Amino acid sequence: MWAHNNNDIETLAMLYQQHGLLKLKEDEINPGCFFLTTAYVYALEAGLPLAKEIHKTLKLYGRED
Repeated sequence: MWAHNNNDIETLAMLYQQHGLLKLKEDEINPGCFFLTTAYVYALEAGLPLAKEIHKTLKLYGRED
């Protein structure tokens, strides 16, 4: 994946978030939360405001305090 090879943290955060949300829509809760957690880590690392939105979603699924 281009974003991984180029250490594009912002793109990685967005891609993992999109994939996680897609999994949640498909009612695949565990995989969805896994991808969202990965997105959250990248978003925090990059200091993206997106982290707050991801955190909110993770809280809804009981994955974050």
